[in-house]
Amino acid sequence: MHDLTSKIRRLRWISGTSSANVYEAVYSTATTSKQVAVKSLRIENFGNMGSKGQELLIRATTWMALQHDNILTPIGFADGFGPLPSIVYDWMPGGTLSSYLEENSDSLSILQRFYLIKQIAAGLCYLHYKNVIHGNLHGNNVLIDAMGVAYLADYDVSAVHRGQHIPPSVRWAAPERFDSQNMVTPTTKSDIYSLGSVIYQILTGREPYYEVRSKSKVSIEILNGNKPSRPHDIHIADHHWLFMQRCWSVPENRPSAAEVLHFSQIEVELLIT
Repeated sequence: MHDLTSKIRRLRWISGTSSANVYEAVYSTATTSKQVAVKSLRIENFGNMGSKGQELLIRATTWMALQHDNILTPIGFADGFGPLPSIVYDWMPGGTLSSYLEENSDSLSILQRFYLIKQIAAGLCYLHYKNVIHGNLHGNNVLIDAMGVAYLADYDVSAVHRGQHIPPSVRWAAPERFDSQNMVTPTTKSDIYSLGSVIYQILTGREPYYEVRSKSKVSIEILNGNKPSRPHDIHIADHHWLFMQRCWSVPENRPSAAEVLHFSQIEVELLIT
């Protein structure tokens, strides 16, 4: 994996979560320069820093080998942004899916929303075909380019945070990911549950459990078997709602990523004709 440290100039901090900070930066070579995003993971436990950094770079190198129109692959790493090597990505002008939906909620048609679903499903289908689990799919880990095309990012980054018993993005997380005693490894089935929650977010413009403000209370809702509620003030077709329910069912009854892609392709075709 390419060490870009000497070629990266930090511009500003963009956003932060409990697990990472994101910075805007410029990547310059002898002939060109371009805008990039640098993601720096936060680490609560500073033990074994060397092994964590090595694991992160190994995973990022694996990501670089993945080539798909809806997968955002790293272009290298840079030091100096945090305790671990930070991953450098191409800049996505549309921002995150969450911010994109918030800013364009009144103008996005149902067809445009299903194009987003189709693109995200295609990216996840590719990952699963390559035997890669995303493990952390949610509205802030899907990025949008200047043309409104969706890209999956940060797949399997949660694996670097070993020892967490609650998934980092609880609103989108499958119930089986919650365990007070053990770190539960994500699966293709838990990815599908999260994909169903992303579909919910795209079709409603709201995060799952939007009416529950506290993340700890969201965790309780999920552990009690309560699914995201169907909004009464937004029209969602019955068959769209039923498909989301399938994604949120018990793991063995959830569709595959290929089935979600097929569903979204059919919806796009029906909406075009």
